[in-house]
Amino acid sequence: MEVLLDEVESLEAILMDDVKIVRSTDGVPELIETTVLPNVGEEVDRQYVCITLQVIPCERYPDVKPKWNLRNPRGLDDLSLNNIRKAIEDKLNESIGQPVVFDLIEVIREHLTNSNLPSGQCVICLYGFQDGDEFTKTICYHYLHSYCLARHLIASNKNYEEELEKLPVWQRKTAKPFQPCCPVCREVIDNDVGPLSQCQPPNELMNAPIFEVTAELKGLQTKMSNLFMRQKSRGGIIDLDAEDNNVISIDSEDEATKNRESSTFENTATMSAGSNRQCNGTTARVVKNHPPQQRKPDPPAYKSDDTPKSSHYGHTGRRQ
Repeated sequence: MEVLLDEVESLEAILMDDVKIVRSTDGVPELIETTVLPNVGEEVDRQYVCITLQVIPCERYPDVKPKWNLRNPRGLDDLSLNNIRKAIEDKLNESIGQPVVFDLIEVIREHLTNSNLPSGQCVICLYGFQDGDEFTKTICYHYLHSYCLARHLIASNKNYEEELEKLPVWQRKTAKPFQPCCPVCREVIDNDVGPLSQCQPPNELMNAPIFEVTAELKGLQTKMSNLFMRQKSRGGIIDLDAEDNNVISIDSEDEATKNRESSTFENTATMSAGSNRQCNGTTARVVKNHPPQQRKPDPPAYKSDDTPKSSHYGHTGRRQ
């Protein structure tokens, strides 16, 4: 334990604010974290790569290898990361029984210095970085071709202006001004689009063949079109225009019960009416039920010889 405490004290004295120590409630160091940069002297702007090292010492450290982790690599591809991991394991195996954190930092720094150029691909054009390419390092240590970053910022600003025009006047006054963001992590960056727009396109983009629709692409388009029609015929495609016309109504439990009872009554009445509509090939009209009316009594029946007749006296009587 004393070895660990002495090593942590030395790291804090050398690295100062560049090292972070997480201690337990007993004051024992549980985590040692530092961001490693390449050695470029005083030209800080030329530090194009970096990585964060985390070391987790155990109770039996340094007689037992500590756990470690690499986080937030910037400007490093998988091959470079694998080389750094292998170098760390080799150094740990060589240094069992000795403080090793500072040695790990130096191993990583050496690899970063030897590969102090961005590797991988530009996330905008998806082309790599070659000799002669003009690239830009953002404040978040992401690397992009300067030409590509300029086009990204111009397109983002244009999209912002178009969305701003759609807002009411009162919302435009309170809207935040345009802030350029990193296309990788969306952190706000301060790169000026003016100088970037003067940069040349990357070499690989300039030498790329002109895009042409090949027979393979046409076959893929036909295949995807048939698949789309098949899914649409089976109801597997969401029609946004149709969905906009749909209205979702949320009822309470009592209202839902009443709606179900009303729907059941209407269905029963419809089925009953449908059974009475066909009669001798004619269509019958459904008549609502009304309360029965009282039938008027029939007039009295008379015999043929008892039929009342009028006389010339103006009154009715029986013939003598």
